[in-house]
Amino acid sequence: MPTLEEFCTVEATMAPRIVGKGPAGMRIDFPFEGKAMGPHWEGERPVSGVDYVTVRADGNMDLDIRGTIGAKRETIGYRATGVSIANDDGSANPQELVTFQTGNEDFAWLNDVVGVALGSGAEGVLKMTFHIVRP
Repeated sequence: MPTLEEFCTVEATMAPRIVGKGPAGMRIDFPFEGKAMGPHWEGERPVSGVDYVTVRADGNMDLDIRGTIGAKRETIGYRATGVSIANDDGSANPQELVTFQTGNEDFAWLNDVVGVALGSGAEGVLKMTFHIVRP
């Protein structure tokens, strides 16, 4: 049975940019910036990226995310897809499948694993916990 290992927690601010209504729904880009903390490094690392959101007819959101954790030689790139469940109070609960890419030798193992990220977003603040799926 697979297990989940905590990789990091992220707290970021988002600034939505409305792109407009397309055939699949309303498109909104959410650039984000913040910090990541985790058991695999000391202190905080910068996080940034964009969440390309399509708001579906049911009000929930399809997610397509590109982001980075860290800086310079320690950068870890990630790509995530998923869905964010919209709540009546205006908050949302994103659920993401994550893959990683890095040239950093200390984190090269990330190139061969998948992760899941779960969290919450409200009033321009995103809080996520990333987990690595272990076989």
